[in-house]
Amino acid sequence: MVRRAAPLLLAVSSLGFGFGAAAWLSSEAQAAVEQLLLEQVRGAGAVVQAFAPTRLEDGAALKRLKASGDFDEVSLVEGKQVLADGAGLPAHGGDLLRFDAAKLDAAAAGTSAVALDYEVGGLPFAVGYFPVPGPLDSARGRGERVGRVLVVEAGSRFAEPARRVARARTTAFVSSFMGALALFFLALAWSRLETRWRAAAAQAAFAQALQRFAAMAAHEVRNPLATIRGLLELYRERRGEGLGEDGARVVKDVLGEVDRLSRVTGDLLDLSSERPLSTESRAVEELVKEAASLNPSLTVRCPETKTWVEVDALRLGQVLQNLLRNAAQARADATVNVEVKREGELISVSLHDDGPGVSAAKQERLFQPFASEKPGGHGLGLALSQRLVERMGGTLRFISTARGACFELRLPKSDVGPLV
Repeated sequence: MVRRAAPLLLAVSSLGFGFGAAAWLSSEAQAAVEQLLLEQVRGAGAVVQAFAPTRLEDGAALKRLKASGDFDEVSLVEGKQVLADGAGLPAHGGDLLRFDAAKLDAAAAGTSAVALDYEVGGLPFAVGYFPVPGPLDSARGRGERVGRVLVVEAGSRFAEPARRVARARTTAFVSSFMGALALFFLALAWSRLETRWRAAAAQAAFAQALQRFAAMAAHEVRNPLATIRGLLELYRERRGEGLGEDGARVVKDVLGEVDRLSRVTGDLLDLSSERPLSTESRAVEELVKEAASLNPSLTVRCPETKTWVEVDALRLGQVLQNLLRNAAQARADATVNVEVKREGELISVSLHDDGPGVSAAKQERLFQPFASEKPGGHGLGLALSQRLVERMGGTLRFISTARGACFELRLPKSDVGPLV
């Protein structure tokens, strides 16, 4: 279960790490932009307090200050009245609602403050409140100065950096998601490949064990079968006419079963051993016609050309006989169309019948030993045929078609005779 979920867990972990890193970096960048904004406002207030605290009623001075720092607005506030601003307007009531009243009062009492006070369209604005000295208040007669406040607002000039940070954050999130998705599919493909490899390794180990068992069983059975056959033939010869019709039929049936078992043991030996091949150049069409002659119920349509292949004629004939016998067993009067063509260094031979075909469930186990579902079948024919063709340097595979069954052999070509 854990192995199956590993690709998803890996992708989720990667996505979480990517999103976390992107969020942290973007927040740090945003914080740096905001800190720079605050420091610029703080620096402007400190400069004004140090060098020009008494000339701020002149709107031109505020206008120059606004332009030099590219601030959104610079205002001189006293009480609830704007005495001057960076737009050069005369004293007016102004819009003080966007200001923090507590900070404004604190600055009038002599305490500076700089903070992100409000946002416009998601963009934070830094506002600085700086106390500046005003004229003497003669009405009070105590020689005190009226508390005035220089208000500096900034934010628009950092709109582009803020947008870049947002774009970078979005790009990082999308990249993290795509990377996690790619990692998921890569891990999934690797997991499936490992699963197939494990299954193939297990199947190969099973096949080796099966081959060893088959070889042992075949050797153990073959000699007793030869003895039984010899004794039966000797018994039939000695009894002669005295055997009778019933006795002769029984002996014939037993000998037929002995021959069938002998063929099975021969197939097991071929499947489990590497008995040497005797290759020669033969026209594959002739071998097909020879195999077809042993299945007279079939109609085999074979090209009249001669395409030469380098094969063991006896073993390839055995393979072709098995394929045609399967077609006849599926449908006695079936028609088999044979197509021969050249594909590079190989010759392709396809046999396509018009029988009932092979179900999808059976196709998966078609070339596995002992997988036959036919009555009396031992399931070695196709497994042995595939092994023999592969030993000759070719391949044998089943091709799924809309109707009937189609098997394709690819055999090494020979330089003797004409090629298609």
